[in-house]
Amino acid sequence: MSESEMQMLVNEFLAKVKEKLPEWLKDKKEHKEILSELEEHIWNKVDELSDTGHSTLQSVRSAIDHMGSPESIAKEYKRRGTPKYYITEELWPYYKKAIAVVFGVIVGIVIISQILNLIFGNTGSFLDAISGIQWGFLATFAIISVIFVALSMEGYLPEDFQSKKAVKVEDGVQVSIKDRKPAKKIIKPAEDIIGGAIGIIFGMVLIIQPIQAIKAIIHPEFLVLLQIAGLFMITESGLDLSRGLIGNRQIRAHQILHGLTIIVKLSSISVIIMMMNRPDIFPILIVEEWGQPLINIGVAPEFYGLFRGIAGLIIAIVALTTIENMYKIYKLENYTKS
Repeated sequence: MSESEMQMLVNEFLAKVKEKLPEWLKDKKEHKEILSELEEHIWNKVDELSDTGHSTLQSVRSAIDHMGSPESIAKEYKRRGTPKYYITEELWPYYKKAIAVVFGVIVGIVIISQILNLIFGNTGSFLDAISGIQWGFLATFAIISVIFVALSMEGYLPEDFQSKKAVKVEDGVQVSIKDRKPAKKIIKPAEDIIGGAIGIIFGMVLIIQPIQAIKAIIHPEFLVLLQIAGLFMITESGLDLSRGLIGNRQIRAHQILHGLTIIVKLSSISVIIMMMNRPDIFPILIVEEWGQPLINIGVAPEFYGLFRGIAGLIIAIVALTTIENMYKIYKLENYTKS
């Protein structure tokens, strides 16, 4: 076997190790050093295992086997942080803060939804509100816990989420203060423009409700909730479109728009909560026989609990999506510094 073929075998193994390394090591100097050191160990082991004094296919394979599996190698680099239950002690304070903030938001949204229920004349009971809070708590707790456990297992520490480069923005382009060379653009206008336009169109459809045949068999109160949801969708999509039109300029304006987006997202949860309290008006449309018109059979009472559980999960997901907007506000703050 030629040296190039044996090197290829080693490179394939190193590529597998690279895939398994934690994300916080990717694209860093330490990342290359780890692979270089591992390759050096492999060739040293090859020399030890070679009876003839020359590298052979068998000695290369034996040396690679001696290193262990790519998963076991990567696992050693994930052993960061002080164990505390299933979440590291370093991430534990952030975990508690995330739970407290999102739980507080859920309680506030349920209170607002009850006020809206009274305004619109709905008769959602206090027990329904408590049930909504419980489902929201359960779903949020599960999602946040899974996220932080996964981060702990990957070996993340709080500093891995902080920017380690001093940067500024000139003409919408991130620039390193050290070498003054332009870096990647921090805004992607095309995504915001396209996504915002699609969202506005879909929101208008919810408001206009052009399909009269379907409107005729759906509960009027549910149609009103769809229109309110359409207003929220148009508002959020309009903010996305505005960010796209601004492009890589006026970073502070982007932060303000992200803040408004958070408010709109959290406010829109009230629609889901009102819907969660009225499973009897949620339409289940079916066709009994081919060629026959649609009919609305609604949600059967025995599935009300499942319906509320799914709605609670959706509430938790919507609330958690605001974390992305919060992160973008924080990230953009670094770019406003000169």
